[in-house]
Amino acid sequence: MKWATYPFFEMGIGIVNPIRIAVATSVFSAVLAITGLSHTASAQTQAEISAAEPLAVGMTNGGVAEAQVVEAIRHGDILTIKMRFRPLVAGKLERIYDSISKSDYENSFYVLAGNKKHLLLTDSNDQPLTNPYLVIKTAKDSPTAGSWHGRFPAPPKDITEVSLTIPGVETLDAIRITDR
Repeated sequence: MKWATYPFFEMGIGIVNPIRIAVATSVFSAVLAITGLSHTASAQTQAEISAAEPLAVGMTNGGVAEAQVVEAIRHGDILTIKMRFRPLVAGKLERIYDSISKSDYENSFYVLAGNKKHLLLTDSNDQPLTNPYLVIKTAKDSPTAGSWHGRFPAPPKDITEVSLTIPGVETLDAIRITDR
């Protein structure tokens, strides 16, 4: 780490030894706690996000978790869909998909908007813009077992809901799109 990028150096404290680093870190932590920017505030935000009502819900093929679409954002020409998996059975591992073959890409990963099928977008190396494999692991008292995201061509503005199909999860219908 370069000293110029160390936050305390920029404030002019000029940390030179480990004792000063420890003192500065303690002072910084105290400032975070006083201003309410501590870990607790971050945890509350995560709890609020976890408690948000999903846009669509479906089961994984193995029944280990519930797939919940938590976001469908249309921004310009791209539709980004995010999903989390809520555990239903503790202590299980479920392989949703191992890889994305050309056939899988063309037939198993898509958004249906109106009567038009939109495949995942790809990067400059023709790799789909999604998780290359998906395995979820459920644990006792854990609010999530994993997550998924994918980027698709955005449907026209008059389309406000889509359906999502990915392998290992039942089709998720009536996903409401938010425009940004």
